[in-house]
Amino acid sequence: MPTPRRLAVMGAGIGTAAIAVLTLLVIVGMVEPVEALLLGALGAVLGGLAFLLLTLRRLDGKVQRMDARVKRDEQKLAEIAGSLAAVAAKLDAIAPTLAEAAVQHDEDLRAVLASLGEDRVNAMFVRREIEAELQEIKRRTEAMASQMDRVTH
Repeated sequence: MPTPRRLAVMGAGIGTAAIAVLTLLVIVGMVEPVEALLLGALGAVLGGLAFLLLTLRRLDGKVQRMDARVKRDEQKLAEIAGSLAAVAAKLDAIAPTLAEAAVQHDEDLRAVLASLGEDRVNAMFVRREIEAELQEIKRRTEAMASQMDRVTH
């Protein structure tokens, strides 16, 4: 389909040729000047209508393509939101297990260190490390939850 610019150029060329023919017919005396003006105005109106019709068809096609693209993107976002919900659920299930494992690990480590006599130094180091890991897990789950909220809203 030709672009609106090409249509305007073609219409200008055809309009110029039509004016030249009407002028020639008026000079020869085959057509009255009033009739020539009416024919010229009628041709301009019909050309304008044709231009508008083709421009609207072109815009309608663009709108339909954009609508299809938006629907595809919405479908992908819905799939991503579902995946994020599944990941968040898995992280929620994993976090308590990790916390329990960290507590158990801390208790086991304390028992071993107490038997070695180095209970305070090493237990504090391990406890800080586990707390840092738990904070990282909490931060990630909160980030995932906020991303999921943004995607669904």
